[in-house]
Amino acid sequence: MYGETVVSRIYSDQQLDLLAQEFNDRGFLKVENALSSDQVIRFNTAVERHRNAHPQRWVELSDSFREGTNVLPDTGDFDEAIENPRTLEILRTIIGEEITFEEFAIMLRDSTSNLGEVKGWHRDIVREYDRRMEIDAVSVMVYLSDVTENDHCFAIVPETHNRLVDTNPLDVAPHEGVDVLGPAGTAVIFHARAIHCGRLKAHSNQRRTLQAYYSRWRDQRTAEWSDIPERLHTKTDPALPHRFYAKWNVSNILEGVGKRPADLSPDLSISEVIQEVQRRGRKAM
Repeated sequence: MYGETVVSRIYSDQQLDLLAQEFNDRGFLKVENALSSDQVIRFNTAVERHRNAHPQRWVELSDSFREGTNVLPDTGDFDEAIENPRTLEILRTIIGEEITFEEFAIMLRDSTSNLGEVKGWHRDIVREYDRRMEIDAVSVMVYLSDVTENDHCFAIVPETHNRLVDTNPLDVAPHEGVDVLGPAGTAVIFHARAIHCGRLKAHSNQRRTLQAYYSRWRDQRTAEWSDIPERLHTKTDPALPHRFYAKWNVSNILEGVGKRPADLSPDLSISEVIQEVQRRGRKAM
């Protein structure tokens, strides 16, 4: 029809229905070849460029764990990861057309002999067990490095977002769950309510991931660590959902691990604040 925008499709309706059903049943999906080899190279180059240009944006969470928490105001290099059609089509089926982007981060996990530093099994956004049903967001984690059986990896306990939602993370043994392995370019879509962790391996190479969160529209954000710049809010792209960047100026933050506690000194760095918020979150589990 004249005047309509034609958006190319990657998946058929039947494929999307099957993928959404798998996500709803298990709480996660592995999407192979979510990025091309060229994209993997470009994103890795962009990570190094940002680390060198904006070291103040990077949080040292441990001796081996670093996170770029607020990179979007500095660069548009990662916009295509947030808007990647290979994952966004699936997200639109899972969440619906009221889908909104929430936050974005880059995570680097170096080789370490301290395998006990991992924060263990947890749910995202809200750590308190009794508030688990408040968690209503979906994350996409994209691998920028190969993740083999010898590397640090994302591990998840299937069905703990829904059928097994009453499972307490404290009751999950260290060896349980499913390791999600894959070459660079793989994406994992998972419900933030599903219990998961980063499983550390003794002889791992550096693990690199990009991670974004999405949810249904409401006047509340999941975290305040990651700004949505105005350039994204004012972007005109008919291929994107109409509310995709609508939370660019939302200041109402869900009470959880993404919010700065009011009792903390304003003199604390963002790194110190995030470390304290995570410590309190682990204590509340």
